[in-house]
Amino acid sequence: MKDIAERASVSVATVSRVLSGDTTLSVGASTRQRIFAAAEALNYTKHKRRQSQSRGTVALMLWYTEAQEDGDLYYRSIRWGVENELARLGYQLTRVFPGEALPADHDITGIIAVGKYSDEQLESIRHHSVPLVVVDQDVLAAGITCVVPDFATAVKQVAQRFIGAGHQLMGMIAGQEQTTDHVTLHDPRPDLFVRAVTDGSRAQPLVATGEFSTESGYATMRALLQSTPRAQVPTAFFVANDTMAIGAIKALQEADLEVPGDVTVVGFDDLAIGRYLTPALSTVHVATQEMGRIGVQALHSLIGDQIQTPTRTTLASTLVNRQS
Repeated sequence: MKDIAERASVSVATVSRVLSGDTTLSVGASTRQRIFAAAEALNYTKHKRRQSQSRGTVALMLWYTEAQEDGDLYYRSIRWGVENELARLGYQLTRVFPGEALPADHDITGIIAVGKYSDEQLESIRHHSVPLVVVDQDVLAAGITCVVPDFATAVKQVAQRFIGAGHQLMGMIAGQEQTTDHVTLHDPRPDLFVRAVTDGSRAQPLVATGEFSTESGYATMRALLQSTPRAQVPTAFFVANDTMAIGAIKALQEADLEVPGDVTVVGFDDLAIGRYLTPALSTVHVATQEMGRIGVQALHSLIGDQIQTPTRTTLASTLVNRQS
């Protein structure tokens, strides 16, 4: 925390209160962003704290390994939100990584699952007779309480930004994911983007798909540029996450295309690292830590029988215009 405080130019006490989710602390958004950026850069991890009066143990299911989190800080941020709120409410925590079995029902009070799961996996998790909340997957149709970001409004904002700037040729670098049992997941954003930017006067946007990683963003953009005549290369790209966008920008620059002079790029997630790129990355802000925090609050309500009907909480996502 001292290292984070020095990098963010704040006190250790401020760092401690921000990272513990203290909403009563009066600090500006820019200060909080500096602290989270420093924490990400320094690979900060919260130490476990003993609870003198524990409310019980919550199993935190993670669909990413710790190594995978290093390449996709989106899920690490959600995990931080979950862990901070569990600690604040007085719960003990046990992490369950991919391939590991959940503890016996009598050892846990509830389950919070972060990530994406197949129908078969969800059914297996539901067999445990404890309250369950899923964060970052819409599973309300399966009768499970969940917390998700708002994709539709965010994609519409990106499309309007491109159209308002006069772009006629647009593209998207989309991401493809699979559950840990190899079920391919559907991302609604490419369809939303195509519908939002397509009309009679504009060409159908180019859509290329890769994995959610910097390396794949680079390779996918490079392949698209090699297969597309220069005159038909989109002048604006929407990229499915910030890590992919970083790789995509590198591929554009290697092809002697300036960002944003020749090509505009907008990412998704608003990872802290994007603010320190050159140019600074325009992106869609997703309230990842808030998703984790609200997921825990929903679980807390289920555990206390305050809510018995499954619910879906959708958090706003907003376009952040920077330099790219």
